[in-house]
Amino acid sequence: MNNQKQQKPTLSGQRFKTRKRDEKERFDPTQFQDCIIQGLTETGTDLEAVAKFLDASGAKLDYRRYAETLFDILVAGGMLAPGGTLADDMMRTDVCVFAAQEDLETMQAFAQVFNKLIRRYKYLEKGFEDEVKKLLLFLKGFSESERNKLAMLT
Repeated sequence: MNNQKQQKPTLSGQRFKTRKRDEKERFDPTQFQDCIIQGLTETGTDLEAVAKFLDASGAKLDYRRYAETLFDILVAGGMLAPGGTLADDMMRTDVCVFAAQEDLETMQAFAQVFNKLIRRYKYLEKGFEDEVKKLLLFLKGFSESERNKLAMLT
């Protein structure tokens, strides 16, 4: 009788298959910012075209993941660094609340863009609330004009 068990043959070069749900996407807000800013510069200062661009790009870009970055760009023109200053090494856009004229009509038009975006993508509502809280913490870092624009927008 054989007391030793025979080893079962094994396949060499076996690969582990990863499932789609296990694959993690890298968090890269700078690439997201570049895509949004490029689209905003192509649309120009027409806020109706901006709203259409943001609505259309929501299907391609992950707004759920990058909501904070999206609202940073729409309010300040780029990603905000800690303290409320714009990050120096990043791209900026002139299609934002802080770069707009300081009058009620323009701020209402920007508020309409935010409303359309949040109505279309309901999950952005929570991200917008978090962004407003963050902006209120950074009030000291903004100029008097930027504070007024933010007040008119909210």
